[in-house]
Amino acid sequence: MTLDQQPSLLLADHDALIAVDLSDALEKAGYSVLGPAGTAAEALQRLAADTPTLAVIDMVLNDGRCTHLARELRQRGIPFLVHSSCRRDHRLTGDVEGAPWLNKPALPYDVVTLLDELLLSSSTAVDVA
Repeated sequence: MTLDQQPSLLLADHDALIAVDLSDALEKAGYSVLGPAGTAAEALQRLAADTPTLAVIDMVLNDGRCTHLARELRQRGIPFLVHSSCRRDHRLTGDVEGAPWLNKPALPYDVVTLLDELLLSSSTAVDVA
């Protein structure tokens, strides 16, 4: 991806109010948002239809844990940020080990800043490869 392309982002969150607020902030920051998806099934459908540059996922969605979604993102090499009210413990974090984590409710500015850093580091890794 070049710097003049708008990065796309998959947003999966069970809380509709947080998701809409975050989606607005992300769009204002220059991201094209796929979603928000309230379930892992919906997020996986969006992922099957389009390959985003990044993702923001909640650990528990309306249809349960998002472990399959996290595995799919990793398998596809899509960097993601966890934005969740779940405690970061070993039972939940195995599938998201090493991913940046922000506890809810994080300020939209903090989410955007961390995503920008993740985008930059993933772009640098692709340029080096």
